[in-house]
Amino acid sequence: MPPDATETKRRLREAAVAEFAAHGLAGARIDRIAESAAANKRSIYMHFGSKEELFDKVVGDAFLELAASIPFTEKHLIGYAGDLFDRLEKWPHIRRLYLWAGLEREQSFEPEVAGYRARVVAIAAAQKAGKLRADIPPAELMAMVIGVVISWDSAAWSLKALQPEFGFDDVAGRRAAVVSAVAGLLQPPRSGS
Repeated sequence: MPPDATETKRRLREAAVAEFAAHGLAGARIDRIAESAAANKRSIYMHFGSKEELFDKVVGDAFLELAASIPFTEKHLIGYAGDLFDRLEKWPHIRRLYLWAGLEREQSFEPEVAGYRARVVAIAAAQKAGKLRADIPPAELMAMVIGVVISWDSAAWSLKALQPEFGFDDVAGRRAAVVSAVAGLLQPPRSGS
C-alpha cells in the first residue's frame, strides 16, 4: 500500500505559499519549495503539475479562503473594506499573492470569478435600489474598493518615504482612513453635483 500523501501535499502547499508570496511566480524556485517542505521536486510535479499550475492553485486557494472569511452584503460594503483590511493585516501572504498574481498571471481563476460575481451582483442590486452610487459600473466599483484597501501596499516607495511626515504611523489610523475613503467612494452623488 503506498504511503499517504496528504501530509506531503500539506507541507508542499505551505512551502509554496511562502515561496510565491515572497518571490512571485517568476522568482519562485521549485528547489526551495521542495527543500522547505522536506520533499522532492518530483512530488511537486506529481501532486500539483507545473510551477504555473502550483502557483494558480496556491493563489486560487488563498483567494477562496479570504473570500470565505469575510461576509459580504450591500449593507456591509463599508464594513467589508475594514474587514478586508484587517484580514490582510493578519494574512499578509494573501495580499502579496494578490499583487503577484495581478502582475504575473493575465488570466482569471474560475472559483475567484464566481466569488467576485456574487459581490458584483450585490453591488449592482444596491446601485439599482439607489443605495450605492450608480455612475460607476459595479465590477469597477468593487475593484476600486479593493484598490483603496491595498492602496498603501501598492504605493510607490518614494511616496511611502513621506509617511513619517504626512501619513499615519499606525495600522489603526490607516484602517480608519481606508474605511472613510470607501464610505465616501460608495455614496451616491448629490443632486446638482
